Amino acid sequence: MATEEDWDSYRAAVVDVSPPGGAPFRIVPAEPGTAGAWPEGLTPPVFVITAWNPDSVRLTPEENQARHVQLLGELELLGLPWWPAVGRDPASSHAEEGILISQIAEAEALAIGRAYGQAAVFAWTPVAWEIISCSDDRRHVGGWRALADLAPTA
Repeated sequence: MATEEDWDSYRAAVVDVSPPGGAPFRIVPAEPGTAGAWPEGLTPPVFVITAWNPDSVRLTPEENQARHVQLLGELELLGLPWWPAVGRDPASSHAEEGILISQIAEAEALAIGRAYGQAAVFAWTPVAWEIISCSDDRRHVGGWRALADLAPTA
C-alpha cells in the first residue's frame, strides 16, 4: 500500500509520451478543471502503467528492464495498442519506463498494475488526470496540461 509520501510523488509526477510517428510530449499535472488539447487518434480513457520497482522496492536497471519487457510481451499477446511512456519525478532524476495504453477498462488497467506490484496507475481523459490505487478505493483527480518541450526534470 502506498504511503502519503508516495501519493505526494504520484501527484507531482510528469509523464513523457512518445506516440508512434508523432512528436513526443509531456503530461504535466495541473489544478482540477485544467485540460490541454487531446491528442488526435487517441481514444480515452488512457492508462499509464509501469512494471518498475514493485511495492516501491528499487530494483536494478536490469531487473526493471526485464519486467518491462515481460509487460510488453503480455500486451502483445493480448493485442493491446500502447505507446512508450516514462514517468518522472520533476524534483529529482528518478524515472520509470512504462506504457500508455488505451482500449482497456479501468479494472483491466488496475489488474495489470496489481500483477506488477504497483500501488497505483494513472488514468488520463480529455478532462482529468487521475491517480488510482491498485489496492483500495483511493483516487486523486486533477487536471493536466501537455507540453511539447521535454526539457529534463531536476
